[in-house]
Amino acid sequence: MNTRPFHPSPVWALLVAFAMFSAGCANSPLSKETTVVAKPQLQFIDLQGFDRDLAGSLGTSLPKVEITFYDRITPSALPERLQKWMASVESGGGTVKITPPPSTVTAKNPFLLISAASTLWSANKMAKEASTNAQFRVAQGYDADVLLKVDDSGNTVVDKLIFSQRKK
Repeated sequence: MNTRPFHPSPVWALLVAFAMFSAGCANSPLSKETTVVAKPQLQFIDLQGFDRDLAGSLGTSLPKVEITFYDRITPSALPERLQKWMASVESGGGTVKITPPPSTVTAKNPFLLISAASTLWSANKMAKEASTNAQFRVAQGYDADVLLKVDDSGNTVVDKLIFSQRKK
């Protein structure tokens, strides 16, 4: 019988850590788990990481979450990722409001705002997906305001998207 004490070598410890990582063990020092920090301001990037960050911010019941954009986004070409969040707001009884740029919509042209609102998103299958997906459900306690602006070229684009927690 061997009575020598067992002393793991650094290579053995590395192999164990790798095995834990490969198995997805949350206790692994190399775990893939990431903590989402609630942020009141986010930059929109059309990636799944954005959904995770927004869900984390809305899920902590921040009173207001503001989303700004790197790219020019027109109201009629809102990315599908954002359309799902809007559908979730509406499926939870919230409202999505379109705020036109200051002094660009006058009584002479009320159809500009109606056109922007009607083409903002289609609430077909996205509404169903958003209402059943737990990630999007956190938006159901919020209202959304899409703020528009006129860019340097004179085009109307989305400036910000603000989620505001509804009063209970």
